[in-house]
Amino acid sequence: MRYCGYLLICCLAWATPVQAADLFGEFLYWKATEPVDWVLNTNRAPMNQYVNYEQTIYDFAPGFRVGASFDDAWNTNLAWTHFRNETTDSATGDLTAAFLGGKESQPPSPKLYFDQGQLDASINYDMMDVDFSSSMDLGNGLLVRPVLGLRGGIIRQAFTTSFEASYTSGLTNSQRYVVEKAESNFWGIGPKVGIDGEYTLLCSPQFEMKLTAGFFASYLLGDWSIPDRTQMIQIDNGITTVTSRTVQVDSRDFASLGFQTMVGLNIRRGYWTAAVGYEINDWLNQCQIFTDATGPQNNDLLLQGLTVNFMLTF
Repeated sequence: MRYCGYLLICCLAWATPVQAADLFGEFLYWKATEPVDWVLNTNRAPMNQYVNYEQTIYDFAPGFRVGASFDDAWNTNLAWTHFRNETTDSATGDLTAAFLGGKESQPPSPKLYFDQGQLDASINYDMMDVDFSSSMDLGNGLLVRPVLGLRGGIIRQAFTTSFEASYTSGLTNSQRYVVEKAESNFWGIGPKVGIDGEYTLLCSPQFEMKLTAGFFASYLLGDWSIPDRTQMIQIDNGITTVTSRTVQVDSRDFASLGFQTMVGLNIRRGYWTAAVGYEINDWLNQCQIFTDATGPQNNDLLLQGLTVNFMLTF
């Protein structure tokens, strides 16, 4: 799908007569927010019982956006956005795995719980945009542009959990190691609409300063694949047994609704333009995995953070 997007960009760029063109690159410093329960930590003390749900928490990470803009009667904007966010977590105590493969591999009675667990989670975000807009001058330095376009991309999410337990049953000393990888992989393509605008603060032939803002919505028709694979290593009195299992989850073929908003400050001097701003992308019901902790997740994926843009006009 990525190569089809590149081909589409090349064809559109070649076919569109332009009066001016811009090449731009953006540095992104974003974080993902999408809480997913991966383990339940239980205190079995009769006088102080509790259950803690441990969730995924991401920090800020770098990404980029590159593209081109072609100006004529209609403005054509082409862009590719790439962002990857990773996180790790760990827990100790009386642990119950939240994902289905780990839950079905809990130690037998009387142990019942894992002693320790780890999480490695990642989000890979690749999105292609082709936007068409026409400027409307409202006077007093205010310019707005209704936007109609096409958006397509891939959002891959992976959750790898590992658990360990040591226990004794009768004359048998046992250790159990469980590793599970659950994924929520989406691809889609669909229409995009929105509006952006700018307000001129300072203007001269060689220097401009503007406030910018935009709001967009996209509706991507696509498909989720949700593979879930588990491997268990059981050691009983030194004898090792390895088993694997796959949790069968049907793929889901419905649309993903996303919203994008941004505000910033734009400065142009000569042929060069620089901008700094803040951007939010909200993808509804993006994480489609199923866990034993809370059932179907249907969690929103929120990407937000700083954007720094550099553009060359020629």
